[in-house]
Amino acid sequence: MKGRLYANWLVIITFFLFFSSLGIFLLYIQDNLVSKQCAYGDDLGINCICNSDGVKICDEQILKESEGTNFTSNGLVYSFDFLNSLEINSDINQMVKFSDISKVGTDLKVTLEIGSLCNSENLVSPQMGFYRLEEDKLILTVVSNLSNASFNLPCKSENVFNIKNFDVNISSTFKIQYQDEYKNVYQADTCIYQGYIRNNGDVYKSQQADLICRCENGVSVCRED
Repeated sequence: MKGRLYANWLVIITFFLFFSSLGIFLLYIQDNLVSKQCAYGDDLGINCICNSDGVKICDEQILKESEGTNFTSNGLVYSFDFLNSLEINSDINQMVKFSDISKVGTDLKVTLEIGSLCNSENLVSPQMGFYRLEEDKLILTVVSNLSNASFNLPCKSENVFNIKNFDVNISSTFKIQYQDEYKNVYQADTCIYQGYIRNNGDVYKSQQADLICRCENGVSVCRED
């Protein structure tokens, strides 16, 4: 009788250990192999991404959770697209290039090339754009959604910030900058000449004299025509 009770306890302990191990294994699968609740493939809607916990967050809430800054997306139309792949060991953190800046009417359009992370299908990790306007400065930034481990390949993306109704008096000291997610700041090498934004390398004519000017690394260099 005593031996039978001992055997029953062994069975109970064995089942307990088995189900405990199974529970731990299922939790591991859920956390590491199964996509989060709002992971990629779901329709997140406009201006929404998943945070690292798989929770859907939208618009300014993203920046409030991550930085608590006064960036905004009001009046901003933001888009991004794949440009090209990079070598697997490429450092994407400092790959920022202002490729074009233009102001047409009341709209300001800024196009950058940024180091990003992509997947094997050449899709850039979902992201949102924001901007902050100071007295003599415009700062752009991007918040990326990297909760999906498939976005692990270095690539270069084209990121377009189109700010509607940008009714700002652009002075000669006005600067346009990009701030990455590590708060590193990169300044556009544009020139502000006679109230117009000129890209690096642009050639333009002075309105006040017969001068031909060229924007060279943020400085207008003018010579007689």
